[in-house]
Amino acid sequence: MTRIPPERLTTFREAIASGDRDGAVAALESQATSHAGTAPATQKRAVAKEIVKLVEGGALPEMALWFATHENNTAKEVGAILLAKTYAQHPREAIAALRRLAGDANWEVREWAGSAAATAFAEDFEAMYPVMEDWLRDESQFVRRAVCIALMGAADREKPERAEPLLTLADVLVRDEAEEVKRNAGPFALGSALLGHYPKQTLAHIRAWAKSDGEMERWNAAMVFVAANGAKHVEVGLEVLSSLAADKRRPVWMAVSAALRNLLKRAPQIEPELRSWLNDARKLPASLALRRITVPEQK
Repeated sequence: MTRIPPERLTTFREAIASGDRDGAVAALESQATSHAGTAPATQKRAVAKEIVKLVEGGALPEMALWFATHENNTAKEVGAILLAKTYAQHPREAIAALRRLAGDANWEVREWAGSAAATAFAEDFEAMYPVMEDWLRDESQFVRRAVCIALMGAADREKPERAEPLLTLADVLVRDEAEEVKRNAGPFALGSALLGHYPKQTLAHIRAWAKSDGEMERWNAAMVFVAANGAKHVEVGLEVLSSLAADKRRPVWMAVSAALRNLLKRAPQIEPELRSWLNDARKLPASLALRRITVPEQK
C-alpha cells in the first residue's frame, strides 16, 4: 500500500494549519503518479483525514468546497472526499459541487465524485433521491453515469424499502444509449448491486425490460446476466435470454452471447439446452457462446 511520506504529510499539516491551502495542494501534488496524474488513493484519503482533524467543524464545509473547485485534479478528488464527509452540513452546496465533479473532464475526478455521491445517497436516501432523478436528466453522460455508481452505494439488502425506488431509477438508466452509462448500468449497477441485494424485485424488472421493444432495454436485460450474480439465477437467466436470443439487432444478440458464456462457465449443465437453440432462430448467440468456451466435463 502506497502511503504519503511522513515528511510530506508534515508539510501538508503545516500548510493547512497556517492557512496555506495552495501549499497543501502542492505538497500532495508532489506525490502524483505518472499513471493517473494524481496522488495515490491512500494518500488522498490520508490528507482528507488530516484536514478533518485540523479544521474546525464549522469551517470544514467551506474547506471542502475550496478543494472541490480548485483547478488541480488531486485537490478536486480530496474535495470530493470532504464533500461526502460534510454533505449533511451544506447539502445544497455539496450536491452542486459533486454534480460539477461528476461531469469533470478527468476520469479519476469523476470516479471520486461518483463515490462521494454514493455515500451521500446511502446516508440520506430520501433527500438525495430527487437529486438522482434530476441527474438522470443532465445533458452530460458522465453525470448520468454517476447515478449508476450512486445507486450501487445506496443498495442495501437490510433496507428492502429501497428496492422499487432504485429500480425506478434503473428503468431510466436502461434506456440511456450513452456509452458511459451503458458500461456501468447492466453489468454493474443492475447485475452486481440490484440483483445482488434485491433479486426478486430486480428479476421482475429484467423480465419487463426483455419484453420491451427497445434495443437498450433488451441489451441491458441480457447484460445483467454477465455479472457474477447473474449466474445465481440460471433458470431465470435462460428464460430471459431465450426470449432475447432471436433478436436480430447485433448489440442485443451479442449481449445474449456474452451472458450465455457467463452462465455456461458456472453452470455447464445448460450446454444441452443451448445446443437445442442451434436448430431455431436463437442459433446465432448460442453458437457463438458455445464456440468461445470450453465446457468442463461433468463428473
